[in-house]
Formats: sequence, structure tokens, C-alpha cells
Amino acid sequence: MKNTIIMGLTFSFIMLSAVSQAAVETVEAKAQMTELKAKLKGKFRSEPTSIKESRLPNIYEVMYGTEVVYFSADGKYFLAGDMIELETRTNLSDFAKQSVRKDIMDKEDFKPVVFKAKHEKHKLTVFTDIDCGYCAKLHREMPEINAKGITVEYLMFPRAGLQSKSYEKAVSMWCADDPLQAMTDAKERREIATKSCENPVSSQYNLGQEVGVTGTPALVTESGKLIPGYMPADRLAAMLDAEAKQ
Repeated sequence: MKNTIIMGLTFSFIMLSAVSQAAVETVEAKAQMTELKAKLKGKFRSEPTSIKESRLPNIYEVMYGTEVVYFSADGKYFLAGDMIELETRTNLSDFAKQSVRKDIMDKEDFKPVVFKAKHEKHKLTVFTDIDCGYCAKLHREMPEINAKGITVEYLMFPRAGLQSKSYEKAVSMWCADDPLQAMTDAKERREIATKSCENPVSSQYNLGQEVGVTGTPALVTESGKLIPGYMPADRLAAMLDAEAKQ
């Protein structure tokens, strides 16, 4: 009986020591992150979006929007590149970007042009450009994409910028009486009426830049994963089905 009590007390002491040590390490980590944040703001004149511990000891994951970099705790050493967990082949850097991108995409309604699936299983945001050839190729598969249960929410990303003809076409499409038909007509190089109205094209373009879009089409899944370029309907459906099971 006495030995049982002693063993119980010893185990409790070990557990309390471990908890106390973890608490100390957490306090130290928070202090290091606060100090590192101040140093980086001083060096780069902009405050990081977030700082948190990485999987490597004394190396911190620092986010600037959807860009991820790594710093030593003292701020002296900088690492750029992907951090890979070899056992699972998980790209931890991509996962960090994906999480931030999802938060940005979820924060408000950017008034997309929606091609809705009748039996919706997935939603896919597509940054598109009226004058983009591969965007037109993707759009031609819209009936098949919708039939596979994928709703597409189009956001405009005129690659030539906000003073371009592509931007003007995007505005005319968005302001049309039937934006869905105007989208299809414009992508098939058919003439659409020039129109102007209050529209979200510039804010959609800025959003694209914020989440890391550099070309079109750029596909963003519900989890925040960014897929650059065209993907056939079959592969797209398989990819979204697999992602939903994760």
C-alpha cells in the first residue's frame, strides 16, 4: 500500500514538472516571438501577419500575407523555401499558406459570377481573365464541371492590370444584363456590349494579388489550396473529391 502511494506521488510530481516545464517553454516562446516581431518590423518596415513556432527548434514560421519565411529566434538568420516533413511528404509551408489564403477568401463576399452546380458537392473559386486562352478552355468545360457537382465562382483578374482593355471587358461583362452569358460570349471572342457600372473588378484583382495569384486561370479550393493553370474536369473532380476526404 505504502509503495503504491509513493509511486502515485512520484508520478504526479513528474507530470507536474513536465507541465511546469512546458509552461515555461511556452512563456519563453511567446517572449521570443514578441521580440522577433519587433526586430522584423524595424528591419523590413512592415509587421508580419503572424509568427509561430515551426517544427524545428528555435526556428519561427513568419507569414507576410500568404508568403512564408523562416527566422531564427534571434532574428539573425533567414531561411526561404519549403519545409517538408519527410515521413508524410507533407509540405508544411504550403499548408501554412493555404490556411492564411482560406482566411482571406472567407472574410467577405467579393460578388463572384457564379456557375452553380445542380447537385453541388464542391465550390471552386476561379480567378479568370477575359483574354486568357486557357481560361476559355476551362470555361468550355463548364457544363461538365457543373455536372460533376462543382460550383464555380468566378473572380476577375485582368493580367494586364486595371488600366487595360481586359479590365474594361471584365467590367462590361460584370455589368451586363446577363453576366453568365456575357462571360461565355467574351471567352468565345464574341462581341459584348460596352457597359459601366459600380463593380467589384478592381477589388477582385487586388484580392488575387493578396492571395498569391500570378497568372490565370488560378483555382482556389474551399480549403484555400491554390492551383495555378488549367485542369481538365475529370482531374479537377478527382482532386476535389480527394481533398474533401482529408
